[in-house]
Amino acid sequence: MRIDTRIAKNLGGYFQCVDEIALRLKKDDRHPPVLWFRGAGEMNHSLIPSLFRANTRAKRSVPGRKKDYSQLHYAEDIRTQHYIAKNYHFFQNEPSSRVEWLEVMQHHGVKTRVLDWSESSTHSLLFAVEPFLDEGKARARTAGLSVPCVWVLEPAALNKQIFQNIRDSSTSPVASDNEKILGLFDIFQYDSLEKQTVLRNIQDVSDFSSYAETEETAHIDYILNLSEINDEIRRDGMRIRQLLLDGDIMNPYYYILSRIYSDGHMLENRVLPPLAVVQPYHSERIKAQHGVFTVFPFYEEKSWDHMYRKMGINPDAMENNAMASQVLHQIIIENPQKMAFELMQNGMNDSWLYPEMPVVSNEIENHAVYC
Repeated sequence: MRIDTRIAKNLGGYFQCVDEIALRLKKDDRHPPVLWFRGAGEMNHSLIPSLFRANTRAKRSVPGRKKDYSQLHYAEDIRTQHYIAKNYHFFQNEPSSRVEWLEVMQHHGVKTRVLDWSESSTHSLLFAVEPFLDEGKARARTAGLSVPCVWVLEPAALNKQIFQNIRDSSTSPVASDNEKILGLFDIFQYDSLEKQTVLRNIQDVSDFSSYAETEETAHIDYILNLSEINDEIRRDGMRIRQLLLDGDIMNPYYYILSRIYSDGHMLENRVLPPLAVVQPYHSERIKAQHGVFTVFPFYEEKSWDHMYRKMGINPDAMENNAMASQVLHQIIIENPQKMAFELMQNGMNDSWLYPEMPVVSNEIENHAVYC
């Protein structure tokens, strides 16, 4: 799957690359397109979350039985349980849902199925060249071998594809991840007539743009707060049940997305990509980094996936997903040491990423670029 790739030789060239991507996507001169960015120290480093980098896979315990729980689910559950038990007292406003806890855990080094991005191209570039701004990280880096990059994502376009796939799958007689979509609604104990009503509400959406896109909210259309959706479902189940029947606004789609991306409904195929979401900030660090996230679903491991992994191709990676690859761009940093120097020259350094006392102290004592 070919990714749109560009090369930046200096700071000005980097911003020009971002501008070129944005110009291709903008609809008018008043509303710049929303892009998300992720800096990587190595251009070949796949876009997969830390939980999926381990050897545990989402395999069904009994082949042929549609059970949604696997060892990978357990790996997430046990980490979350212990993290909450030992860190609950640190929060004035505790995370209210699983996916919100995953965001906090991700930023403190626990393996999760969340991949963090930034709304800031500058902060992401700092992440990409970070080893050149810190003496200790420079020593640990394999000198001269890694080529950093910044990934660029179109989050609204990504999520719109997910909405469209759910709608199209619900109308198709062909087996797919959502062929048994009605099973996700069993908790509401619908009778057969009500189930068909809910399905019809999903199928009746002919054009999302007719009501899910407005000029005033163009910068946030389709980008969801999954944690708030989960809270609403938990707070008012009976109301949600009726809204699903009525087909009001996006409620059927919100509910399906919550079951897949938060609850961990296992997908039989790797068709649906990760979901782009915003989350409540739970630390000054996340706020400083302008953090946003993609939440990965659980993909059922297939027998042929092992063959791909042996060839160095990770089937879980965003760049290997047909939908995600269409809305991804990559900016390769040709001279990272020069880029780090230019960033520092313009007053941008590690304290932008980590607004904490030790980092500020390091900035005072070590105002230099390392190689």
